[in-house]
Amino acid sequence: MKGSAQCIMWPIVPDTVPRIVTDVAPPRWSRVNGWSKPFDPFQVVVWAIFLTFVLAMFCVFIPMLPCEWQYVTYAVTSGGFVLHYIAYVTAMTIDPAEASVRCKIYGAPRPSFDRARQAHVIQDQYCSLCDAIVSMKAKHCRMCNKCVAGFDHHCKWMNNCVGSRNYWWFFVSIASAFTGLLGIIAIVMYILIQHFINPEALREDPHYGAISSQGTWLLFLPFFPVRTKTLVVVSIEMFVLLLASLCLVVITYLLFFHIYLRTYPPHWPVLCSQVSRVRWPFPTPLASASNQLQGERTNEHHERQLGKFYPETWGKHKRWKSCRLTRSGRNGIYEVGLGHHGKRTG
Repeated sequence: MKGSAQCIMWPIVPDTVPRIVTDVAPPRWSRVNGWSKPFDPFQVVVWAIFLTFVLAMFCVFIPMLPCEWQYVTYAVTSGGFVLHYIAYVTAMTIDPAEASVRCKIYGAPRPSFDRARQAHVIQDQYCSLCDAIVSMKAKHCRMCNKCVAGFDHHCKWMNNCVGSRNYWWFFVSIASAFTGLLGIIAIVMYILIQHFINPEALREDPHYGAISSQGTWLLFLPFFPVRTKTLVVVSIEMFVLLLASLCLVVITYLLFFHIYLRTYPPHWPVLCSQVSRVRWPFPTPLASASNQLQGERTNEHHERQLGKFYPETWGKHKRWKSCRLTRSGRNGIYEVGLGHHGKRTG
């Protein structure tokens, strides 16, 4: 009718219908493990540091120790290097992806996860990019472009994700690196102090019998002796000591952080069993086609309700500042997304 107000009927999208991600980044190949190219620069740095320590210990420092110490030091150092190498390579080689993902994503390029285009791609334990059903603790890694089982973090030093399939190999690698660095620092400190207190204690190798100059030292003993000056040897000692100290700081933080996570596991099982799936007894209008703009406000409301129903566990979990509610899409059930130390971003 002319002049009358017109009523526009907007379609109502039911909350029970899961949102399908259609706006995705260009497809790319998913990474299999740490050997997939391109290699990460941090990964190459780790290899270079490992080779530096091996050459320095076996070719420079251990031959300077007293003869009665050398055999034991060779055996212990070799065992430590081999243990760390096996753990590191195993953690880097294992494919940490979900079992349902490993059998289907490597045959062709997959859509990429772009944070600017979609907030998350896992709903109802279904990943729209991997096109697979995943476990509750899975997360879609943007760098590897696949869902990782029991996702912990993406390690650039290994160029691979750390998940439930390779976590303990990763933990053994950092634990062995920690003990190995302590041994390297102790040996280098002893040699450096002896240079200023009693240099003759470092020249017990039989090859020094033919050298009369106190300022001449031998490297790459006992098979390929190379003569050099005191300044070069001291410079090598200072460089290795500084490098080992810097590495020890990083490894110590990483090791004790993971020990802390393993020492207090009740926080996570309680959350997974009690709070991971909560059926709210009150109306729960979460973000849909009609209330997208109220999503953040609604999540804050549910967080306050979590604090009322589970004040102890929720208070402990809030300390990590990494918990986010995600909607399961049916009957008002909400989930606490878990991923990188409690944060589910996939």
